[in-house]
Amino acid sequence: GVKQWDLVIDAIDDVPTKANLISYCAKLDIRVISCMGAAGKSDPTRVHISDLRSASRDPLATAVRQRLRMLAKKEAKESGEKITNGSGVSNGGWISCVDDDSKLAVVFSSEKVVAKLADITDEQKEEGMHNFGAVDNMRVRVLPVVGTMPAIMGQALAAMALCELGGKPFSPVGAERVGRNIRHKLYQHLRTREKKLQDKLTPTLKEGSENYTTSGTYIGAIQIDPDDVEYLMAELWKNKCAVSGSRLGTVLELYRWDMTKPATP
Repeated sequence: GVKQWDLVIDAIDDVPTKANLISYCAKLDIRVISCMGAAGKSDPTRVHISDLRSASRDPLATAVRQRLRMLAKKEAKESGEKITNGSGVSNGGWISCVDDDSKLAVVFSSEKVVAKLADITDEQKEEGMHNFGAVDNMRVRVLPVVGTMPAIMGQALAAMALCELGGKPFSPVGAERVGRNIRHKLYQHLRTREKKLQDKLTPTLKEGSENYTTSGTYIGAIQIDPDDVEYLMAELWKNKCAVSGSRLGTVLELYRWDMTKPATP
């Protein structure tokens, strides 16, 4: 049989080719680490690693998502499978890789692109655009690039690949940082909710117990501080709802999973 690759590193700059490689690997369950657009960017502090759907302010990532969706819909139509909202084909299909960084992780910059594609010169028009492409059937027009950005993104990609191959993988922090005001709001909501619960259930405390009710529910002070909120949201849950998988932009709240235990990180 065909030897399974450990992982595939993608640094292709052409949307159709990039999408074709990702879809091919996804169908064969081969992990991909992909680099998105470095052109028109200059801020190294805006470089992130995430799943493809979380890649924001990246035109290449947007175009690749759209291309993958188109390929999935075309494949589903040809095979007679049901196309589902958001996931491409029934039961998620291979297109589910856009939401799963264990299948497809991307390195991208969330910095807003301020440049545009370079204009076509008179020389290119006279001699024929096809004579100026680096590879046949790939785009000719390019975006201006600050040389440090492709290197930084490439090093981030290489670091992730080497750590995984060495058996020491790391878990990237969520790209969308939770602002201080939002962290404070979520923390206060949790405190208020727990205080109301404590006031309501205090009359039902077990005899001789300060924290457990007759139904087994724990009541008492929360064991979380404001700094824990960012860890819980960004690092542990990647700024996603633990139930629905929805991201920031929806109404997210902190809540205890196990009501028999205190609210702890």
